[in-house]
Amino acid sequence: MKSTRRRVIVGLAAVTTLTAGVVLAPVAGASVTGSARALPVRLLVGLRSGVATDVALPSLQRLGLPTADGDSTTRRLLGEIRAKAIEVPGARAAAVTAALKADPNVEYVQVDPQVEKADVTPNDPWITQNRQPELAQMNVPAAWDTTTGSAVTVAVVDTGVNAVGDLAGKVLPGYDFHNGDAYPSDDEGHGTMVSSLIAATPNNGKGMAGVCAQCKILPVKVLSATGVGYHSNIAKGIIWAAQNNAKIINMSLGGYSTSAVLQDAVAYANGKGALVVAAAGNENTSQKSYPAAYADVLAVGATDTRSTGGRARAEFSNYGSWVDVAAPGITAAMKSNGTYCYDDPISCWVYWTDPVTGRLMDDYEVQGTSFSAPLVSGVAALVASAHPNYSGGGLRYAITNSGRRDNTWTQFGSVDAVRAINTGSDTKAPTATGFWPSANAKVRGNVTMSLYGLTDDWSGVRNVNLYVDGKWHNWDYVAPFTPVLKTGTRNGAMKVQLLVYDKAGNHLWLPARWYTADNLAPSVSITKAPANKAKVKGTVKVYAKAADKSGISKVELIVNGKVVATDRTAGYVLSFKVASQKKTMKVRIRAYDMAGNVRYTTIRTYYRA
Repeated sequence: MKSTRRRVIVGLAAVTTLTAGVVLAPVAGASVTGSARALPVRLLVGLRSGVATDVALPSLQRLGLPTADGDSTTRRLLGEIRAKAIEVPGARAAAVTAALKADPNVEYVQVDPQVEKADVTPNDPWITQNRQPELAQMNVPAAWDTTTGSAVTVAVVDTGVNAVGDLAGKVLPGYDFHNGDAYPSDDEGHGTMVSSLIAATPNNGKGMAGVCAQCKILPVKVLSATGVGYHSNIAKGIIWAAQNNAKIINMSLGGYSTSAVLQDAVAYANGKGALVVAAAGNENTSQKSYPAAYADVLAVGATDTRSTGGRARAEFSNYGSWVDVAAPGITAAMKSNGTYCYDDPISCWVYWTDPVTGRLMDDYEVQGTSFSAPLVSGVAALVASAHPNYSGGGLRYAITNSGRRDNTWTQFGSVDAVRAINTGSDTKAPTATGFWPSANAKVRGNVTMSLYGLTDDWSGVRNVNLYVDGKWHNWDYVAPFTPVLKTGTRNGAMKVQLLVYDKAGNHLWLPARWYTADNLAPSVSITKAPANKAKVKGTVKVYAKAADKSGISKVELIVNGKVVATDRTAGYVLSFKVASQKKTMKVRIRAYDMAGNVRYTTIRTYYRA
């Protein structure tokens, strides 16, 4: 029976109208997309490079909204990607947006988009009765001859998960980012069904079989009871899952709007070595859906389990070169109350009345790319069980390079579990020829490290880690990979090393370098010059002395905020012509040491005679 109703991924926001497909790359001036008319309004705010992630934005303080950026968990997790999520009354949204755009700490402002679960819902008891043909179509039973899985952690970023039926004992402590607590129970049903496809216990004489028998499910609730959630909550869920050792992160959700926050969260998870898997969407379109369409997300489309042995595209599935692989999209599953259903008119079909036409309509509960994605996540977990050393990039390579190439609407074809398990991974470490600053440099403040000749043979660079005196210090997981050395108040020698990982998990240590941290400003004083408030004419000479342990780089004479003279030789003598200045002159000396520290003398005021 053909389904006549579908819950589709739309990427619309319940609180605002969004422009679909807008990518917010960092720009010189803060930008904003979306509308701020609805009540309330949640805004995403990106911080400029170099701004502390815990900064209190003056713009919010001036508007009487100093705590609008959420609780400590929100601030900590979004701080990992230099972002904040703030919720403001709709009547004040325009004023807040304008103030944030003018804030020197802010890189971008965007209305927080929402996504929906990517289903059209789940099924099974049921291999012996051929009620799970999707597993055979992916060659999963044959893969079980090699491995039935191990305790690989798969995060399900969804509506929550209930530890019932075949999931009993398999659900780890998780978090609810929709309600802000540690109880991610499933009040919609979608997340439990998705999880059952990954990890439902096989061979127990009841229920259904998931792909990975020993897998653990990490429940991360980011969607409401109606299956809708904000990008900011999803981003927090992704970051939290990556920080809590998720090897695979499944997202059976999506929409046609994008955001820097969601994209950066995915990049963060990739940098941590996780494989992110996402549903491609159910609107029979080539339009890109997010997060599936982001780089390094394994985007999954749906095949029709009922026809041509599961080789044909399901009529609802999105398609295009941005969709990586395909998997069955009409499946069995376990519901949130522990009951099971499969593709049968009695088991998983629901009936409803069209409010416009009054006609009785029908729909199969468990179909959509929502259910294709967890099947692929389960296969990835089997690969991880067979090859514990594979990182997320290695898992992605194994699945994509083993695809059957049996269609033209995805990039790599249908997933084959046996072929994926037997696909090798990149074993060659990345290379680099060196990095900046050069050895024995004097450094201060925050120093951006730059690598020369950074390459990898095929999997690509995943992250660059910075170690100081043998301890992990900082990292960067986005090209061009420039971790920041934060010298703080340190003074003296520092041993610095860089550790590079590629996406397959291979690594390279670059030779250690020694730097001298210097965060002490030089001493500087005026030894001879007209007294403060003197009347002057002609050429005024100012004599100064400056000293520093690392040496003085230069001494400058500043009049009314502009440098008018520079001297680099001790016994510093600088001068300016009074006729070239205003009637009132504010004069001071500035000295730089070799590390770039600076100190000023007090201002002297002169008047034209």
